[in-house]
Amino acid sequence: MLVSTVEQTLAEVVDRHRVLYEGAAIDAKLRTIIRAGLCTNLTEKEVLDILRASRSVYFDTHVEVVSGHHTATYLRFESIARFPELIRQVAVDMADWIRRKFQHHPPTGLVATSSSAELLAQGIVGALHDTMGLRVALTPYSCETGRIGADITIGTVKAGERFLALNDVTTRGNCVNKLGKVITDNQGVVAGMMVFARRDSGQFPLMTELVTQYPFYYTTDLDMPQWEPAHCPLCKSHKPLLSWKDMPAL
Repeated sequence: MLVSTVEQTLAEVVDRHRVLYEGAAIDAKLRTIIRAGLCTNLTEKEVLDILRASRSVYFDTHVEVVSGHHTATYLRFESIARFPELIRQVAVDMADWIRRKFQHHPPTGLVATSSSAELLAQGIVGALHDTMGLRVALTPYSCETGRIGADITIGTVKAGERFLALNDVTTRGNCVNKLGKVITDNQGVVAGMMVFARRDSGQFPLMTELVTQYPFYYTTDLDMPQWEPAHCPLCKSHKPLLSWKDMPAL
């Protein structure tokens, strides 16, 4: 697709969504994708309010996500991260889950990416500072590729220490699983995993394995089907493709 075509398509998508978020129809659209997380105290209505206030979901689009899969419904977590009050709301709920789940055996800390997930990590640590002195270890994150690295400061995770793997969203489970591997590669123990949104729609076996293997918190389970490019119905209908990097804040 030519650059001018990409820019035109993106402008049309942005204009359409600005109108959508300013009208009454947005609530019905958001309700179709929101499924409550199993561990959260936040209601589906509160999750809807977060997504609406941040204008973080794109509908009826054709976006290639970091994994290379294509989707018609895209969540841009960075849009939520623009609002400290929304990050605080999610972080407090995550902190409450940690408090309840690990009250008799608190974890040592969190391993997170140096992306928007870092804001969640800071919020969690702040919410738990009176009861649990958690520390945060950050892995590198590339804004260009969306990939996370495995390097952390030597000694941040010590042998036998229990850490939670924290990311902002997960689709296939690969990134949060990689964070877990960072913990075990440094001789630590994975106490559990946490994300704001699970958006795998039950398609990817790794997510099922992780949720079965570890205590796993997600604020919301979003119905956002993903397709391999070869099987993407949007490609077959020749709908213009945008990259996740193209999607701006509304």
